[in-house]
Amino acid sequence: MKFNVDVSKFSEKLGLIQGIAERRATMPVLSHVLLQARSNVIELSVTDLETTMSATVDADVSKDGSLSLPAKKLNDIVNELPQGNIEFEEIGNHWVEMRTSSANFKIAGLPNEDFPVIPEASSEELFSIQSDKFDDMISKTIFAVSPDDLRRNLAGIYFEKNGKNNLKLAATDGHRLSIVENDLNSEIKLDRSVLVPKKGVAELRKMLKLGEEIKIGCGKNFFMAEGEGIRLIVRLIDAEFPDYNQVIPKSTKNTFQIGRERFLSALRRVSVLSSEKTRSVKISISTEGMTLLSVSPEVGEAKELLPLEYSGTEIELGFNARYIMDVLEVLSEENVELGLSDELSPAVIKPVGGEKYISVIMPMRV
Repeated sequence: MKFNVDVSKFSEKLGLIQGIAERRATMPVLSHVLLQARSNVIELSVTDLETTMSATVDADVSKDGSLSLPAKKLNDIVNELPQGNIEFEEIGNHWVEMRTSSANFKIAGLPNEDFPVIPEASSEELFSIQSDKFDDMISKTIFAVSPDDLRRNLAGIYFEKNGKNNLKLAATDGHRLSIVENDLNSEIKLDRSVLVPKKGVAELRKMLKLGEEIKIGCGKNFFMAEGEGIRLIVRLIDAEFPDYNQVIPKSTKNTFQIGRERFLSALRRVSVLSSEKTRSVKISISTEGMTLLSVSPEVGEAKELLPLEYSGTEIELGFNARYIMDVLEVLSEENVELGLSDELSPAVIKPVGGEKYISVIMPMRV
């Protein structure tokens, strides 16, 4: 294997994909990036067996070949190189020499046969989606994914086709639920609903920043995405996502509107003195307004009153402030609608406007 490539182009693509490589992997090759040189193109691939990402870079290839190199070490080196070209050459026994006009590096690699087989994926199953619109949908749901890997049916974002051109995303950790849907300009080629792992979705967001449009789709066991010379293949979670429609209250006894930014700012201030473990804040609603209260015996107490047009019954309940702030931070509308019933029933948050989004948050004892 021998090729010459532009440092900045190589560094850009390597930087995008190398985060998938496992630095403390039980299999050493999973901390490596596979370099394949052929037809004046270099293909870089990394995998953790669940998520695989490949990127192509134009290069002057004088000898075809492939080899796996340590991803982090390689990335650290090329990040520090000046603008210009770098030459890679395999020098025997799976070692590679890297040469620039003023520097020389030798790195030990692994044979390409050790690298896991990259899943096959067909581009015919993909459909186009606007990158910024898709990224916005992900931002409104990814924070609600469960961090507990043992609860596999909650460890990803649920993709659901809701009509010919309507895509719906949902996520829950058992304490909160976020759902967003959007009408797209193209037909959605999903023949079933799928659950995509959080790590795969996080890597997908990196791709969404590269171009105005991206192609996504699903095969039998994999979610796929293509764009700007990068391909992502993520193994789907083989578990049943909960029937979230049963969680959404059909109605709430008390519904009112409040300024999103004003509500968010007050929550940030009051939650500073809440318990670091629970982040609990008591919310009291009356005709006088909304009162936010946090009390922590070890830290202190904070209280703030927000003016509010409200004529319903008085209600008092507690929430994890972080759960509400996560929702308010990803919305852009000026006002939100808050629906409450009693201290044991979930709260419902919706933007006031045309956006199709809903968040359901369970209360907590304070």
